[in-house]
Amino acid sequence: MILYYSSTGNSRHIALKLHEVFHGDLIDVCDCGERVSFNLEDGETLFLVTFNCFWGVSNRLEAFLRKSEFRNAGKIVVIMTCGGYLGGGDASVEKLFLEKGLPKPTVYSLVMVTNYSILHDVPPPDDQKKKLMHAERILRNILQGAQKPYHSGWLIRRLTPVVHAQYEKARVTSPFTVDSTCTHCGLCAKNCPVHAIEMKGGKPFWKLPKCDICLRCLHHCPAKAINYGDSTRNRLRYLCDSSGETHTS
Repeated sequence: MILYYSSTGNSRHIALKLHEVFHGDLIDVCDCGERVSFNLEDGETLFLVTFNCFWGVSNRLEAFLRKSEFRNAGKIVVIMTCGGYLGGGDASVEKLFLEKGLPKPTVYSLVMVTNYSILHDVPPPDDQKKKLMHAERILRNILQGAQKPYHSGWLIRRLTPVVHAQYEKARVTSPFTVDSTCTHCGLCAKNCPVHAIEMKGGKPFWKLPKCDICLRCLHHCPAKAINYGDSTRNRLRYLCDSSGETHTS
């Protein structure tokens, strides 16, 4: 069974690659309710692919993992995509599963193209290709059992709760703005994984004070009309499709 939560396509691409090898159910967490029961077959591995959020997972995914039930989960493998450094992301995920009485997951870090343009520049297309080629090599090693699992050091693990606490502060939606280039397509409201957006007067309105800050709305906007304050202005948008091809605008 392969669960994934993806914002701009990185984690979805990895989940599809896993599915080619291991088959089984391929499930987008965003298509699920917050409370689901999963029954795994004997000997079946539970895979989870998701993106790093301040050395942890998103609020939506954390709520999903805490409330859902995983029966007969004997082995759990988590692949966390990130733009550079996973930090104590492994410690955060381990804690979530162990608190449920589930096996300690094997965690892998997979560096791909950053989409957190609030803080970082999205690299130009040539650099994107290099990063993704390297990620494909690491993924092959993971699939072949040749990649060493990620394990953060004791100091990073001590710092992890402090770093991840900053995510809660970063989740505010008030800095989101919509430019006049908006075409009123409604894609942002339709695709928001936490239903934080609704259309008002033909334009998106963030009705919730906090969201997952996954930036799916920003990167998927065909008109590049959505920004997060001034921090994302003039920064590239990034998408990775199911084939692993990137799209930058």
